[in-house]
Amino acid sequence: MKMVVISPAAVVLLVFLAAYQAPFSTLNFNGIRNKWTVLASLTLRAWAILMMPLYITLETALVAGLDHSENQWKSLLARPVPRWTLYVAKLLVVMAMTALSTLVLLCGILIDGSVLARVQSAVVFEFPVPWAAIFLDGAKVMGLAFLALTILHWVSLRWRSFSVSIGTGILALVVGFFAVAAGQQSDGWIEYFPWALPMLVLARQPHNIEAALFISSAFGLGVVAAGCLDFCRREVK
Repeated sequence: MKMVVISPAAVVLLVFLAAYQAPFSTLNFNGIRNKWTVLASLTLRAWAILMMPLYITLETALVAGLDHSENQWKSLLARPVPRWTLYVAKLLVVMAMTALSTLVLLCGILIDGSVLARVQSAVVFEFPVPWAAIFLDGAKVMGLAFLALTILHWVSLRWRSFSVSIGTGILALVVGFFAVAAGQQSDGWIEYFPWALPMLVLARQPHNIEAALFISSAFGLGVVAAGCLDFCRREVK
């Protein structure tokens, strides 16, 4: 639960330190006048491409590890409830924690802007804050991460080893990073790699976000169904 606050707070702090160097601030680029838009884009970019993939990797592994340790599955699966409810319940917990972390991140954008406006007179933040656009982008990033989250959830429950879950997440993060870089050079299927999907919201060229959200949701639900089926059929020793 501590990581719910620590992970987004780390991103907010890093972006603040980067933006603090006015008048040569990272907030002064591309001719964008609204500094709130730039600050939100920088924060969400750092969250989507680096911290959030690591965060969901850790959270899915830890939530599954609660019952992998000391083989608590025997006790849970002996209860008179359908097996799939245990699988879905853990998934909902991880989703709620990720959503809460994203909310903390968005609130951190307001804190960053408020503090920067006081300590750096060269950086001017206009009011009112475009909260509708910022929260919408945050919700889209969260929605596009659904597919990656469901895959990691399945892996973490399927294999008892903590290193398998963490290794899968880190490897996918590296591949996703290169997919994002390749997608910036030329459009193609590689930018629809599950770990690269959240970056479509922040890409320079416009994308069909509605289609990407449909892909994330549809394939994510397919992974949930396959994971539930595998979980229900697996024998616990």
